[in-house]
Amino acid sequence: MPVEIPYKSFNSDLTDYQFRLLATICLLAGVKGGFKATAAELGRQTGNVHERTVRRGLKALEESGFILRTATKRANGYRGPDRLDISVQADTGAQDTNVRTSHDYKSGSLIANKPLVPNSQDSYKLKDIESKGILRKEVRLPMRKYEDDGDSLTGYGLVEEKDAPQPKIRKSDPKTRGRRPEHEWTPMDVAAEFSYRVGKRYPLLPGTVNVKQLSGALAKFRKQYGTTPLIELELLRLFMADERNFKDIGDEAPFLYKIYLASFGKKMNQARENLGLGKINAPTETVVKMGTLTASDGRVFQNSLSGRAQLERHEKRIGVSNG
Repeated sequence: MPVEIPYKSFNSDLTDYQFRLLATICLLAGVKGGFKATAAELGRQTGNVHERTVRRGLKALEESGFILRTATKRANGYRGPDRLDISVQADTGAQDTNVRTSHDYKSGSLIANKPLVPNSQDSYKLKDIESKGILRKEVRLPMRKYEDDGDSLTGYGLVEEKDAPQPKIRKSDPKTRGRRPEHEWTPMDVAAEFSYRVGKRYPLLPGTVNVKQLSGALAKFRKQYGTTPLIELELLRLFMADERNFKDIGDEAPFLYKIYLASFGKKMNQARENLGLGKINAPTETVVKMGTLTASDGRVFQNSLSGRAQLERHEKRIGVSNG
């Protein structure tokens, strides 16, 4: 035998659908006065109504004190269908005593069983409520702590992932020069770049460049002649493009950086012009002194492996011709 529809519901402010939903719940509750059902099932029982409309109706009936709604869980831990029970206080006491409102809601001529958003089946319109000055209930929804991972931004498109934390770039480490702008390069950066380009061009020559000595010379030139990293790199490009600088690369490799420094006086204005800078009086004292050896006839040779070999061959030729 179905539960009788609470008498006071006939004089309440329930909408047509809310009253029909209450009647359906009373019919399904039977003698036990309660049962389990999902919003989808109740929507089918009340004329294929959308689940959201059913949920709003259930909320209004619960706030008006007509039903008690209890959440249940399935064996796997997921939420199950709600249990709906007809309230035993539905027909006792004043109607307003059963209304559950938020702590900041002030009661007025309209009780809390009005849904916040009217639907097509409601017997009133939102504009009618506003025109009559009837108080509306304010609902404050709790919000999760905002996270910009995109999961909680439904409807607003994709959000780019956070960039991975980048390691700190140390200016004192020439290995990081590729991640820094060239105009900020230190003398050690340019010296390391010189060694890298020479080593890339002649990979079989071990220990070709003395980076520390070249760095010291570049730092000195910056103070004396106002050279910059960009000018030094353009001079390096011109140096690497001139095949004559690598004529004796086999034996003269350790002194190659000195030839590069010596080119500053000859190629300075060309490098500045390539960079869109004005010409200056090119420095004249950019030649780095090398150790030398003097033959018996006054000819000078470099004090290097090849220079000593050339000196020895030259002395033999001189001795043969004198003999």
